[in-house]
Amino acid sequence: MKRTIALCSLASLSALVACTPATYKDSRGNDLVVSLDQPNIQDFNQAADKMVQSMMVSGVLERAPRKPAVMGISRIVNDTSSQFDTDQLTKKIRVALLNTGKIEVTNTIGLGGAPEDPMAKGVQDMKDFESGNANKAPDLPDYTLTAKILENRASAGDTRQVSYIFQMSLTDTRSGRGVWEGEETITKQGQKNTVGF
Repeated sequence: MKRTIALCSLASLSALVACTPATYKDSRGNDLVVSLDQPNIQDFNQAADKMVQSMMVSGVLERAPRKPAVMGISRIVNDTSSQFDTDQLTKKIRVALLNTGKIEVTNTIGLGGAPEDPMAKGVQDMKDFESGNANKAPDLPDYTLTAKILENRASAGDTRQVSYIFQMSLTDTRSGRGVWEGEETITKQGQKNTVGF
């Protein structure tokens, strides 16, 4: 994906600054609005798609104890200077994984240890109660997925650059060992008067 950054320009001393938003260019040349001071939806889409694709190509899920494998998605850590909702990335990852048909995401462990869908969990608990299995152990995941977003900022003269590093790790709950890791870096660059800086 080609990225271009548009600059703001002054129309005159008495006029307001006229700015054209910074944009991504998709493969067909269409402009997509981009935020330079924090990850945006295009960044989440790109990072999630590439890392899930890497996981699929690795073949790790072919060795799962059951098919489809059951996965718990843990909290995503935002270790950047920007405040944003990491649930956007979690949802992109979840959708991409479920669409492969090789993964089911368990509702017994969701974000922060809470059920992802409390109603689905309640229905399952009721079914277990009605069948006499109310005290059975929960359906624990075969794998857990953790993620972290890091940031690296640099500047030289009027040019500023920010890189967002998306990291994901897959752990086999039977052994406690990491079985796959992925990393995707999104770099954005522009001048000091660029929108978002």
